[in-house]
Amino acid sequence: MTDSRKDLDRIDIKILALLQRQGRVTKAAMGELVGLSASRCWERMKRLEKSKIIRGYHAEVDLGRLAKLSTFVVQIKLTDYSYAKAKVFEAGVADLPNVIGCQAVLGDVDYLITIAAFGIEHYQTIMEHMLDTLNVSFDYVTLPVTKKLKGEASLDLTALLATGQDLEA
Repeated sequence: MTDSRKDLDRIDIKILALLQRQGRVTKAAMGELVGLSASRCWERMKRLEKSKIIRGYHAEVDLGRLAKLSTFVVQIKLTDYSYAKAKVFEAGVADLPNVIGCQAVLGDVDYLITIAAFGIEHYQTIMEHMLDTLNVSFDYVTLPVTKKLKGEASLDLTALLATGQDLEA
């Protein structure tokens, strides 16, 4: 795997950092802030999209304010793990609207999923449905989220990338 940062210059990083903070910034404002014309910013954005560094543009929605939804982080460990069972699990959770995040991880568990539910009883109904319908046996540990302190939308991209500069030497 190649390090795609080697193909990026400081202007690309500025554009990415700006979009990470303000996804709705106009091309004209972006050009002013990064020191390019709006058309050059547009060209660079299209290149970053084509290379899949920019995967999309989204609004960060507060589910708690929108619909009084609670979130639960769930550690999933497949029983008798196999590649085939993992694929079945992944395909099954991809189709569940209440599963709003899923990450395959290394360690004592196989997945971390995030579930949005209208309270504990609703959450338990979702988990029972998963156990009954996914055709994969698993154990799980539930971690109710009490407060979201930080997410990807609030990251400082420039500072994050700078933490890896000493690794390149």
